[in-house]
Amino acid sequence: MDARHLEEFLVLSSALNYTAAAQESHVSRPTLVEHMAELEAELGCALFVKSEGRLALTPIGRRFVATALSLVEGISGVIAEYRSLQGNFLSVRIAATNLPWLESSIHRAKRALEEMNPRKVVDVVATPGAASTADALLDGSNDIVVTGCKNWEGESSGAVMPSGISGFELQTEPIMLLMTEGNPLFGQADIRAKDLDGSCILLPPDIYNGYMRDGVAERLLERGARVSLRPLPFGDHFEYFSHGFDDELGVVPTTLIPRFGIDRRRECRTFELSDLKLVTDFYVLYKDEFVEDETARLFVEALKQSVSS
Repeated sequence: MDARHLEEFLVLSSALNYTAAAQESHVSRPTLVEHMAELEAELGCALFVKSEGRLALTPIGRRFVATALSLVEGISGVIAEYRSLQGNFLSVRIAATNLPWLESSIHRAKRALEEMNPRKVVDVVATPGAASTADALLDGSNDIVVTGCKNWEGESSGAVMPSGISGFELQTEPIMLLMTEGNPLFGQADIRAKDLDGSCILLPPDIYNGYMRDGVAERLLERGARVSLRPLPFGDHFEYFSHGFDDELGVVPTTLIPRFGIDRRRECRTFELSDLKLVTDFYVLYKDEFVEDETARLFVEALKQSVSS
């Protein structure tokens, strides 16, 4: 349905004269007649009728006046909205697996940005799959990622940021080991590193390389446990945490324990080693070119402020 035809209809419904309405609409009389015929054909009903030589609205035509007015106002509103979005709109793609660490901060950052500049609009789009490395930025699938590196007794190597990538620290939190019923250690109260000797730790594929880089297996070996690390492909966190680990182990950041109800599942047990704490420093990363956009730069600044407050 052509918005111009609707506007012309409203003019004609008021003037009830093709010549006058054509002049007001800045079209020729034959063009206006043609447009009204097209509108009636599209609607499948007559909007005007000649009565005693005068143009008049049909009952359906009178009803359509309110409809056309609403449509024109709606279209005008849409045009105004999208014109205002030019230079003020930001779509941020973040992996669904990263959102648990950012949801609250994103909400506060969006509110702060909107209060500072009401014309700014930020849409957050959750992307599927696991994406906790800079690769998800470099391949263009995500705009912001949350990545981590191990903190060994206060010593951290910091986030790995390839050229063109920037970021800031998000938070530090313990990483728990996860086992399910059937593991020989399930009922053991105190578990030390050496008790894991011969075990296999299954890791989400996006953090596997980070665990290898941070020397997790080497740290365990120093305490008497020869442990293998293996990536476990999965579609999302639900799939990973519903895996039956049996005599193998998984890992779970403390942020995700309540979110996925792991603390309420009787068949699951999370635990820390009494002689080796797994702690991760989490960072927010983004490409430098991402913040070349003014709205993106302001959003990242607001997000950084939200995280630090």
